[in-house]
Amino acid sequence: MADYLQRLPLYESRQHTDQHIHVLSTHSNKGLLFERLFGGYDLDWKVDKLLYDKAKQTHPLDWLSGTCGDVRALEIAREKQLALTSALHGAAISCELDWHMVTGTGEAHPLENGFRWHHTLGVPYLPGSSIKGMLRAWLTTWANDVFSDDEIVTLFGNDREKHDVQQIGSLIFFDAVPMTPAVLTLDVMTPHAGGWYEKGASQPGKPDTVPADWQSPVHITFLAVKEAKFLFTVAARDDKGQQQLAKVMAQLADALAMLGIGAKTAIGYGVMHKIDPRSPLGGERLLTELQNKRRQQQAERKQRLERATMSPNQLALSVLAEQLTKHDDKQYKEGFNAKITDLVNTALTGDWTPAERLALATCITELSVWTQISKKDKARERKALVAQLKE
Repeated sequence: MADYLQRLPLYESRQHTDQHIHVLSTHSNKGLLFERLFGGYDLDWKVDKLLYDKAKQTHPLDWLSGTCGDVRALEIAREKQLALTSALHGAAISCELDWHMVTGTGEAHPLENGFRWHHTLGVPYLPGSSIKGMLRAWLTTWANDVFSDDEIVTLFGNDREKHDVQQIGSLIFFDAVPMTPAVLTLDVMTPHAGGWYEKGASQPGKPDTVPADWQSPVHITFLAVKEAKFLFTVAARDDKGQQQLAKVMAQLADALAMLGIGAKTAIGYGVMHKIDPRSPLGGERLLTELQNKRRQQQAERKQRLERATMSPNQLALSVLAEQLTKHDDKQYKEGFNAKITDLVNTALTGDWTPAERLALATCITELSVWTQISKKDKARERKALVAQLKE
């Protein structure tokens, strides 16, 4: 990759080169380099679209092969997407590529074979509009018995070309971004009738403009995704969409497995299988874990607010009750007997209100094993103290 970076239109400064070439080689946004800093021009600013060195058997874009994307950045993006989905009461699944995937081949690029990159993460991604279109095609052509025509319009909106009044669908499709660094590779296609594609309509009948077997194949290299695990998230705008969300996600998994997504799906590109929901990267598990974490955070925040208004005695009782309810093991609870003894003595001799004493007695009776000891005399003494707290 260093050879490629030396050709970039950067400032001619040795200091710049020495300090930054290594960083760009290891932590670069490959999408930015591919789209905005393309280094395949010759001295006349022309591009050899084949870009293949026959002597070295190498391609100038070989440096794109391999992993792309920062682990931590992708993790943060995944957490944000799941948080948004959770806030909208949406659903999530994760899918893994069975083979290569191509996306964004129509994007403008000097090689005329573009690639769709996430602008900030530098990884391939699938726009929500593409996912929505693929799923709608699946439901209207192949799985057309799952939803009625009216339900399709309700979920996806109506056809702009067939209706004067446009109706927005009740489903919201988010972009699908890799959950972990993706692996890229260079793929090759070999069209055999380039002259026919380019000049067949304007110059028909000539030997070099008809689709004949005497024409030489042209090797065209393009970028493809070799390995990736994508997170797909969908939310609903209204109750009608919410009621159908589980069925929609099931159909999305089927569509990805049967049709695939992106370009060249007719020859097997873009096909994915759903990752086990119970696995660490399962979309359902990730969403559930986030929701549980958020609920726990909300409960802790509520508890902090409540404790902020408590008296010191009420706070001590609250902490004790929380500790005693963490485990239902007798040996664990016996570890708090000394603390309970101190609280009982303080409550009986200090400035505890009758309500606070009664709360302490209730906590001891219902949650602790303070009175459940083998020495009968000691047990009777403690029970008497509990009765005294209730007076």
